[in-house]
Amino acid sequence: MDVKIPTRKTIVISVIAFVVILGGLAFMKFTRMGVKNSASADSTISDSTQVADTDDDKKNNKKKKKGEKKEDAPVPIEVTTVVPRSISTYYQTTATLEPEKRVDILTKIAGEVREIVVEEGDFVKEGAMLCRLNDAELRVALDEARINRDQQKLELERIETMRSQSLISDKEYQQVKYSFELAENRYESARVKYEYTKIKAPFSGVVTQRLVDPGENIPMGAKLFMMADTQPLLLSMYLPESEANTVRRGQRVDIRPDTGAEVHFEGEVLRIAPEVDARTGTVKVTAQTQAGGVPGSFVRVRILMDTHDNVLAIPRRSIVADAGDRFVFIAAADTVRKVQVGIGYEDETHAEVTHGLSGGDIVVTAGVGGIRDGTKVKVVRPDDVARAPEKPAAKEKK
Repeated sequence: MDVKIPTRKTIVISVIAFVVILGGLAFMKFTRMGVKNSASADSTISDSTQVADTDDDKKNNKKKKKGEKKEDAPVPIEVTTVVPRSISTYYQTTATLEPEKRVDILTKIAGEVREIVVEEGDFVKEGAMLCRLNDAELRVALDEARINRDQQKLELERIETMRSQSLISDKEYQQVKYSFELAENRYESARVKYEYTKIKAPFSGVVTQRLVDPGENIPMGAKLFMMADTQPLLLSMYLPESEANTVRRGQRVDIRPDTGAEVHFEGEVLRIAPEVDARTGTVKVTAQTQAGGVPGSFVRVRILMDTHDNVLAIPRRSIVADAGDRFVFIAAADTVRKVQVGIGYEDETHAEVTHGLSGGDIVVTAGVGGIRDGTKVKVVRPDDVARAPEKPAAKEKK
């Protein structure tokens, strides 16, 4: 059997056919993959677009809802009713409490301090002993003077009997009488010096300082104690002439110690100087108080100048200042309206309304910073401070 050997031409044709077949298969596979990837990409883009659209819609809805809530929600406020009350005005200044009497207790003799009877802060009555000095030597001198006086007295009595019987001359009588008087004066001098060893209070008051110790030797004229009469305490104020002209004796004075504590006590105007200080243009006004206080305390003083009774008043915190004018917000139904008002006397909490409001009007006292004319509001807690007890006003010192 004969075997046919392929020719060169046949081999070349077979190779070309094989390459063509492989190329066709590869092209078909590449085409399929491209279509699949394109579809996947389109699907991803479509999904992202949908998510973004959904997020934008949610944000827009939230903004819309938030805006609607802020616009519609009423502002919470507190209110009070405009009612009549009394408003007082005061002239306010400062002063220092001073005792009416204050003295230094000095010793009139030298000596040793044997006993101290009182301490600082003690109240003593006039004539009470504060301390005692060594009195041994002066007591002996007093006894000698007393004995000599008694002897001279007996001699004078004997001479007077003889004189009545015309047994002695007038000259002898006068000499004996003179000796008795001299002895009596010496006794009195010794008694006074002896009493100087007992240091006594010159008036009723408080011992403010003790400056000696037991056993201390002191010279004549040494300062032993300081005393003050605290009933009453005085305070001096210097008022402008225009204000002093309206002050009268007996006017009430409110006194508050500058300690931060809620303590105050009353006094009254005691006297007014009859002249104006040419250098300062002020008038000295002296007041007194017996209700309390400590000598030397710095106090804030208010003198009652005038009172308006039965006037309309509102809390000061309800007043809004704008360009020099004053306004309040009147609540009506669920809104407010802004009203200009005139203000008269003012005290610590309230102000007198001279015009712009009527009795029974409802004014906003809290929340005024977040409202304007026409704002919708809601009363959260009525405030009755307008009916609070009266407090006096303070007219600031110029």
